[in-house]
Amino acid sequence: MEQYSAEWQAWHDARISDLATPFGWLSVTGLTWLTSSQPVTWPEAPGTFTVDGDWVHFTLADGVSAGPSKAALEVMSRPAGERSGGDAAHDSIPARASHPSAEVRVDSSESMSARLDDGESLNWFVVDHITYELLRRDGNYGIRRRDSKAPLLQRFIDIPAFPLKQDWIVSGVFTPYPGPEQRRIATACPGLELDEQLTGEVRFTLCDVEYVLKTSGSPDKGLHINFHDYTNGRTTATWRRLNLGLPDAQGHVIIDFNRTINYPFAFIPHATCPAPVPENVLPVELQAGERLPTQTLSDSGINTPVLFIDLSPEIEIGGVIDLWTELGLDVTLVNRDEPLPPLPGFAALVVFCWGCTSDIRTELIAEIVEMVSDAMATRIPVVAVGTATTMLAAASLDGSLTAGRITFEKTADSLGPIPLAVTDTVAEDRLFRNNISRLDPDGVGYIVIDRAEGEELPAGLNGDADREEARREAQRTFGAHEVAWRDLAERFARLLHTTM
Repeated sequence: MEQYSAEWQAWHDARISDLATPFGWLSVTGLTWLTSSQPVTWPEAPGTFTVDGDWVHFTLADGVSAGPSKAALEVMSRPAGERSGGDAAHDSIPARASHPSAEVRVDSSESMSARLDDGESLNWFVVDHITYELLRRDGNYGIRRRDSKAPLLQRFIDIPAFPLKQDWIVSGVFTPYPGPEQRRIATACPGLELDEQLTGEVRFTLCDVEYVLKTSGSPDKGLHINFHDYTNGRTTATWRRLNLGLPDAQGHVIIDFNRTINYPFAFIPHATCPAPVPENVLPVELQAGERLPTQTLSDSGINTPVLFIDLSPEIEIGGVIDLWTELGLDVTLVNRDEPLPPLPGFAALVVFCWGCTSDIRTELIAEIVEMVSDAMATRIPVVAVGTATTMLAAASLDGSLTAGRITFEKTADSLGPIPLAVTDTVAEDRLFRNNISRLDPDGVGYIVIDRAEGEELPAGLNGDADREEARREAQRTFGAHEVAWRDLAERFARLLHTTM
């Protein structure tokens, strides 16, 4: 397993490097469809684009300089229609097609034209640090902008992935169709459908159950599958892709779900990635391969990702996650039964735990304390609520605790019914400075939310009856302090937006 882990890490590093290239998928900042025969432009466009049959004509705006990209120059230097086998169709992986079927010509010093076969893409020309990509999908042309100084590209660190497991590596058998089967499929672009060529089926056994999935690609150049599973929309993107490689002479392939990857649409809103056919659903929690990306771009801009670890999922906390979502934070919610994602890439960490911690695995508590310690070391803001305040206090002890000796029996004194602790990056900010009632030498700050008359902290959760009573008491507590709670949540969102 050690050798496999090293090989997987090398593969993952290469994947990160490919994504982070200057004009790779993380550089995409916009997509404009050329749906009119009239000249099309937009604010900050370098000129106008006009569709004339199979051709697109571009005319430079006054004062703008542009030149053909390297890919366009290569197209211009070869006979029209010649291909070199690039895989650009439908925004597949990899992102860089070598030479799509295309024609490019320079008409004058102020204009140029290009033509593409349907389903192809071409990085057409460059203006300053922006490459303008021409693409054609279902007969329609579009212009996609790739900016080597894009905020997402500049901030990108890594793609979170599930822990490696040998159980997710299985053997399969590929059976080709007599000829490609054409299917009409949905895409990541709303309203856009495309034709997909299915080349066969792969049969395999996973968790003692046999499955059959439709394959795309070629047995000569490499097969892949697009599929859904039960993690989609929670810990993974709406669908994912797995490359199968080349089958042997008997059709055998190795299916390594640890190498499942995200399509570009998981990072940016300007992709046309192909969706799986309806048959390609794995009815399992496939906690393998790449998770939801931490850092993404949406139509409203670069995201502000927050990791929220909820150790008391039975307690509703006043809709704080919904509030943060409304305020533009991108919250990744993880409960005690799910593996923790890697911390790099998150703008903040929130840990919520209500009541005693005796029913939480010691290993999980140790893992959270280590994550909080890492966050403090890298100046990532941390908020701990309830019993989690003691986890933050433990993390501030500079590693003097070990997994087998961590205990949490007391919370900080006089914190009111909602114990709340923050790291110095929060406590020292002007938005929170006046709310800090106590600042410890280790930099941990404590916030008092005034106790309402007659309220007490929930009792220990001993049995279902006590647990239900504690849940009801916690709900009354949060409800009584909804205004103060929402105010602190709003301040935290403002802090993150101003420091990202």
